[in-house]
Amino acid sequence: MGKPEDDLDAILGAQWNFHLLGAAARLGVADEFAGGPRTAADLAAAIGAGDVKAVSAFLNNAESIGLVQRVDADRFAETPMLALLRRDGGAYRNIVLMLTSPGLCRPAEMLHSVVLHGRSHTEDALGKGLWSYYQENPDEAAAFADFMSELSDMVADSVLSRYSFHEHRKVVDVGGSNGTFLSRILSQYPDVAGVLFDLPHAVERARRIIAERELSSRVEFVGGSFFEKVPEGGDVYLLKCVLSDWDDESCARILSRCREAASPGTPVVVIDWLYREDSAQLFDAIHLRQLARVDGKVRTLPEYESLFAAAGLALKRVDSPAEVDAVEESAPATVFETIRR
Repeated sequence: MGKPEDDLDAILGAQWNFHLLGAAARLGVADEFAGGPRTAADLAAAIGAGDVKAVSAFLNNAESIGLVQRVDADRFAETPMLALLRRDGGAYRNIVLMLTSPGLCRPAEMLHSVVLHGRSHTEDALGKGLWSYYQENPDEAAAFADFMSELSDMVADSVLSRYSFHEHRKVVDVGGSNGTFLSRILSQYPDVAGVLFDLPHAVERARRIIAERELSSRVEFVGGSFFEKVPEGGDVYLLKCVLSDWDDESCARILSRCREAASPGTPVVVIDWLYREDSAQLFDAIHLRQLARVDGKVRTLPEYESLFAAAGLALKRVDSPAEVDAVEESAPATVFETIRR
């Protein structure tokens, strides 16, 4: 073990490095360096920066954390790490943009109050809740949605190998965001139709994405609030990565609206995190982030059972990945199949 002073210095230094990543992603530095080495003056001209000295200082900082490498006195080149931030195919671009945005950074400044009071203080930090903030800040909302699309693909890889939709003909994806998960279902089950239900601005984004996948003819797009009413007529209702974003009272309302829309015997399928004691440190980290940002939580099985029972849903089965690696383990991929009583 090193000196505690050195360990603290490393943690404090990481805070600045975090924002260097955010700046690199927002400025499109990876895209500018994709064509070969650049000087600070080259980069300044490409990104429209007026202060070459500031750009030079940024590149020197970026070199210190491995984002760029110096090739001679004046020129820098891309590293494999920087390539991960490219606009076209950069695997880490969306998560970096999302995590380094004000919408997620500022609520973290209130973590002491979150721990003290056991609730989110996002409204104190942003002046409004995160979902309202995203409606007013479309660039940040787009980065969040793009990352959630990537997460949805990872979740779909796991869930669709364990849960079958072959008996269903109309899937209602409640809070379906940009439609990635619903698209994966429709692609795997050509006889299934879908309803994409979310807030109107999210539905408009989903229209474009589902059209790109040539699935629009099989999807009905419905805008609205799942606190008020959910579309009727589905023979299965999905809530993927929804309940972990809300407190218990809000979850009870969402589940109740699903129950009201569903016919007796219709499955309401929740896909989300399940708190596991054998990975308590990991799930406590996710839980604290959810609590700080949106008053959400990672629930235990008894907590889910209580929510389902209060909403008039009978829990039929729980299906978690049998073997998971570190990445999959952190994904919300446990399936809770409930039945509308």
